[in-house]
Amino acid sequence: MVKKLTEIFRRPTSLVFADQLIFSGTNFLLTFLLARKLNISDFGLFSSVLLVTYLLVGICNAIVVQPFQILAAKEFTKKSLGFVFQASIVLIMIFSALLLMAKFLPVSAMAFFKDNLLAIIAFAAAYVFQDFLRKVLLTIDRIQLVLFIDSIFLLVFPLIWFENSLDLGKSLLIIAIVNAIASLPGVWYCVKNAEFSLKNASLFHYHVTEGKWLLSASIVQWFSSNFFTLVAGIYLGVNALGALRLVQSFFGVINVILQTVENYYLPKTAQLHYQDKKEEKKSLLFSMSKGMMALGILIIGFFIFSEPLITLLGGEQYKQYGFVIKLVSVLYVVILYSYPTRLSIRVLEQNKAFFTGYCISFVFSLLSFHFLLKYGALYGAVAGLVINQILMIVYWKILLNRKQISVWA
Repeated sequence: MVKKLTEIFRRPTSLVFADQLIFSGTNFLLTFLLARKLNISDFGLFSSVLLVTYLLVGICNAIVVQPFQILAAKEFTKKSLGFVFQASIVLIMIFSALLLMAKFLPVSAMAFFKDNLLAIIAFAAAYVFQDFLRKVLLTIDRIQLVLFIDSIFLLVFPLIWFENSLDLGKSLLIIAIVNAIASLPGVWYCVKNAEFSLKNASLFHYHVTEGKWLLSASIVQWFSSNFFTLVAGIYLGVNALGALRLVQSFFGVINVILQTVENYYLPKTAQLHYQDKKEEKKSLLFSMSKGMMALGILIIGFFIFSEPLITLLGGEQYKQYGFVIKLVSVLYVVILYSYPTRLSIRVLEQNKAFFTGYCISFVFSLLSFHFLLKYGALYGAVAGLVINQILMIVYWKILLNRKQISVWA
């Protein structure tokens, strides 16, 4: 019995699940810990920094990580690993330079940038680099190393918890330092196992060719995902916006799970597809479907117990907003349904279609946000997000059917 349990826990899928528990739980708890430790103003500024950092992560994923995931599935080489490692450092240096220039912008937040500039740059750089290492190591099946990296990051909790005079600058620096320390095992692995060269013309061309649509899609996706949230405060007021942000933070855990599922299953699916292993693909789809079904059951639980759940998260003052959890639950059921189609688009390298799907979504947001928010309030905001997802799924399915291509056939 013990031997069988040991074998189960050593399986790659079990290790990925364990790592995801650590990673998702860490991000979830860290958000609420900072909300309690920081004052409202500082936590709002931290959320803004994090939102911009997510955009930088998306850009790095589009240009560096996602093309590498497909390339590694076709034919992994030490040179390609060395190239993406070098590319990530160059990209982070560019990000840092752009953030450095931000303090010269004539905006009201200039004092905030001046006072915390180094902390912001350190936070963003360390966050993007650690995210890059996690995804690359997952792509090449170094799951135990990723688990070790995420375990190291747990050090952030005692450091923040026992800091009596925590402010925004200190919190950013603490997270940056812990992220940097957690990245060291990944850096050591890449330096030891990668082949570094300045002659990377073919790899550079591949990443530019494949990444251009992914980059455009990433930027449009960021605006599409955050647009309703950005304008909701103007239309709905502070209380409604607070409820929406609280629910979004809670469901952010599922977002992280879905992202990691994509990071793990995308290269696996691509590898089996290009090796034409149909039975293995069916087995992988079945495994992924079981995971999605488990998430679906969890989301249904959120839907049923929405009022006590939001009261637990935010207190009695949020009890009237239990319906927001119901609405967002419907949104995530639609997102779960779309995942096999999303993976097909990515594996088949239909990057232009990926970008076009998000363009359609963003255009709908621009055309509909005034009507939906003015007349539907929070119902309209979440309805807009649901329609965005449906439009993308329908477009991608029509495209795949028209071209008569599929990963899962």
